[in-house]
Parts: sequence; structure tokens; C-alpha cells
Amino acid sequence: MLTVLSDRLAFGPARIAGLALMLLMLVTFVDVISRSVFSAPLGFSAEVTEMLMAVIVFAALPMTILKDSHIVVDLLDGWFGRRAAYIRDTLVDLICLVALAYPAVRIWTLGTRSKGYNEVTEILGWPQYYLIYFVSFALVVCCFIYALRILLRFQTGRYPREELSC
Repeated sequence: MLTVLSDRLAFGPARIAGLALMLLMLVTFVDVISRSVFSAPLGFSAEVTEMLMAVIVFAALPMTILKDSHIVVDLLDGWFGRRAAYIRDTLVDLICLVALAYPAVRIWTLGTRSKGYNEVTEILGWPQYYLIYFVSFALVVCCFIYALRILLRFQTGRYPREELSC
């Protein structure tokens, strides 16, 4: 049940990341064509690209955590036995949970401040707090996934994706 819950929790942000990537490709394509053919580049493409890149990175993060797709350097893995690896992985997940919870709260505070000041983007004039709240929300989802990984590890007594690893 916890595995299904974590899969569903990460599926929405992954879809958002895919849609943002498609939109980024469309904006880039239209900008290149209009720049090359008509000598009229899109004036807002840099701003939209920046925002979409933030959406892609932070929306893909929950699925990256869920599927354990991080870049891993396993220099010391041979030194850990099965029990020690279990403890190590649980501690790493706990540290990551705390390390993401603090920025999530701080970024939410910055979003609230941005909303209060009515801050908008420079070219399009879009409110900035939507993107800031999205980043904070994505980090909160990551925290929930780490918590579910820890709970699943305690429930099953093994690593959440152990059966899928090489």
C-alpha cells in the first residue's frame, strides 16, 4: 500500500515535468524559426525558458527520488554488510528528508512574501509567487516520498526498490 501511495504521489509532478518539457521545446522551436526566418525572435522566450526549467527540475525530483535515479558514487558500498547498508540507507533518507524540509518551509515563506509585495516577472508581468509555491510544494512531495521510503523499509525490512536493482 505504501508503494502504491508513493507511486501516485510522484506521478502528478512527473506529468507536470513532461508537459513543461514539451512546452519548452515548443517555445524554443518557435523562437528559433521566428529568429531565423522572420528575424523576429520572441522577446519573452528567455523568461519562459527560465521558469520552465525550474518547473522541470523540481517536478521531476519526486520521481527521481521514488525510482532511486540519483547519481550515486558507491565507493564505500563494499564495506557495508546487509544490516549496515539498511541502517545507512535509512539514515541517508532521514538526512535527505530533513535537508529538503527546511528549504521547503523557507521557500514557502519567500513565496508568501513575494505574493505580499505583488512581485511579477520582468517581461511578461506574471506573478512570481506561483512558481515559488510550486517549488516549495515539490520539495514537500519529496519529503513525503522520503518518509514513505523510510516507513516502507521498516515495514518490509528491506530496501524499497531492492527487487528492481541490478
